[in-house]
Amino acid sequence: MLRVFILHAENVQSPDTDVSDCYCSVVFNGVKKKTKVIKNNLNPVWNEGFDWDLKGVPLDLATDLHVVVKDHETVGRNRFLGEARVPLRDVLASPILTASFTVSLLDTKKQNTGASIILQVSYFPPPGA
Repeated sequence: MLRVFILHAENVQSPDTDVSDCYCSVVFNGVKKKTKVIKNNLNPVWNEGFDWDLKGVPLDLATDLHVVVKDHETVGRNRFLGEARVPLRDVLASPILTASFTVSLLDTKKQNTGASIILQVSYFPPPGA
């Protein structure tokens, strides 16, 4: 099992407003999970955890998480605020199979937005792995 805790983000900027209604989505192996929306906050705190059942298959060193932060819009499309790729090799390298990450959010041109997201990832290997 892979467990991901989305803790919080810092300095999230919306292009044309002073505040954002932020939420975070995490994709692992094609499966997306989303946090709740934190309204009117550029430093949202989610403290939400998600589990992915690996169905007995060991975690691959080359695997990563795709993390996206968006501004929730009640009308129209949700606005992209930044994304990051989190390599899971650091989790596998840890003696306790847990790692904390503070990663910069990148814009659509892969430039740093000045925002970051903080998360913790734990791996629970299948029996006998």
